[in-house]
Amino acid sequence: MSLIGALNIGKTALATQQAALQVTGNNIANAGDPNYTRQVTTTAPAADSQLAPGIFVGNGVDLTGIERQIDESLQGRLRSAASDSASADGTQEWVSRVEAVFNELGDQDLSTQLSKFFNAWSDLANKPQDMGLRQIVVQSGTAVASWVQNLRSDLGNLQTDADSRLAAQTKDADGLLQQVADLNAQISVAQGGTGGVANGLADQRDAVLGKLAQLMDVKTVPGDNGMVNVYVGSQPVVFGATNRGVTTRTDNINGKLVTSVICKADNGRLDVTGGQLGSLLSVRQKYIDGSADGLDALAGNLIFELNKAYSGGQGLQGFSGVSSTNAVDDPTLALNDPKAGLGFTPTNGSFVVHVKDKTTGLETSTLVQVDLDGLNGNDTTLNSLSATLGGIAGVSSSVSGGKLTISAANPNLELSFSQDSSGALAALGVNSFFTGEDARDIAVNQVVVNNPALLAASKNGQPGDNQTALAISGLESKPLGGLGGVSLKDSYQAMVNGLGTAGASAKNEAEAAKTVQDTLTAQRESLSGVSLDEEAVNLMRQQRAFQGAARLISAVDELMKTVLQLT
Repeated sequence: MSLIGALNIGKTALATQQAALQVTGNNIANAGDPNYTRQVTTTAPAADSQLAPGIFVGNGVDLTGIERQIDESLQGRLRSAASDSASADGTQEWVSRVEAVFNELGDQDLSTQLSKFFNAWSDLANKPQDMGLRQIVVQSGTAVASWVQNLRSDLGNLQTDADSRLAAQTKDADGLLQQVADLNAQISVAQGGTGGVANGLADQRDAVLGKLAQLMDVKTVPGDNGMVNVYVGSQPVVFGATNRGVTTRTDNINGKLVTSVICKADNGRLDVTGGQLGSLLSVRQKYIDGSADGLDALAGNLIFELNKAYSGGQGLQGFSGVSSTNAVDDPTLALNDPKAGLGFTPTNGSFVVHVKDKTTGLETSTLVQVDLDGLNGNDTTLNSLSATLGGIAGVSSSVSGGKLTISAANPNLELSFSQDSSGALAALGVNSFFTGEDARDIAVNQVVVNNPALLAASKNGQPGDNQTALAISGLESKPLGGLGGVSLKDSYQAMVNGLGTAGASAKNEAEAAKTVQDTLTAQRESLSGVSLDEEAVNLMRQQRAFQGAARLISAVDELMKTVLQLT
């Protein structure tokens, strides 16, 4: 026991309280930073000195560490909650954008246009010879086709926007992963195997991981020397100080372009299900692509089913010639062969061709068989159909560029069609009302637009007959096999209702996810956040301790002077 020992105690106390004051000051300075983790000093009594057997005296205090007040498990849950919240917000945003495209809450929507169109056919059935009503049918059909095309175009624009956003967010995620890898390297160097923690760098890394979690669902696993490894699912994207990188890739799967997030290092697909990227990948496929596919299916069935009813009908006058609007890729293949390239598939059946002499009024009818039973190797091809039609008296037929042209042999003759049980006329686009195959190219046949007298409202060729118009007017609510036994009206309504339900669900999920995130954020703040009141108490305690240590040194100094004066 000596004055020098007491002086050393005062010195260690001063040094320790100086460090504690600096930590407290650092906490106060960063009180407004949400990414800062409160730090505390940890101390322990210095090893005792033995003065005599059984008698030990203390040697002051040792500063054992400066620690972050953090719960890594809570931090991981908070990142997951941030990922879930960002995902729910993203889903709500994009589903709302899809809903806005359809605008079913207003009066200007597709369901209204479809109702007007089929009502126009119903009105025409009451007066099939009225040219004004025929004009209204054509105008209503044009409005429906234009509306469907515009909806499909808007959905296509959404697909483009989503792909651009995916690419941009993936690039941002790759940049954040690189920052994590760089901070891992800096932390490894700073800690240098000492077992301590580079608190400031660790806070920076946590902040970057928090931003990353908003983009994609990640989990972290502790690595060597203070580093963390970052995983998406089971795939590592940061391993130590190495960023394995992320990017997007677009693949053609069953004729559809599918975008996914992949790892640059091995081109492996990453199972991103959370964050903004996860929500966008899901919404892109389920709601944007799903709505586009649903609209294409609706338009395709509208085109084919209406044309099947229409192509077997007749107008107020016949054709001098008519060309198919749909081309086949190979006119030597059976019409129902997928390689033939028809968007709609005809079946085994027949149709009737009528040739009328306009001068005498004499009309002949010829049954044309469409053999598509797959037997005997004699199925109907475009070439064989053209040959059969060309063999009918008063009819000439040819194939050019995969399209069929049927013409009357002289100006005194006109052609018409009826009783098409095969759907071949509709599939080829002969005597059709609509052209196109889906929502992207649906349009009213220009032949009908130019001459509404050709509009087929009759089934038996009599001007006052309305059977075709009646059949088409009932098509809106007729169950269709191509739509799974659901009508056009119900199919569209189900699609719109599904979007509405998804939007409401996304809103509820976003609110719930935000509540969870707020709760976890509050828990983190209570543990890791800076309380200025608490720091003020610490500051006063440390100040008093520092003053006490200084007073101890001052007292020892006076005692040492006294000792020196004794000599």
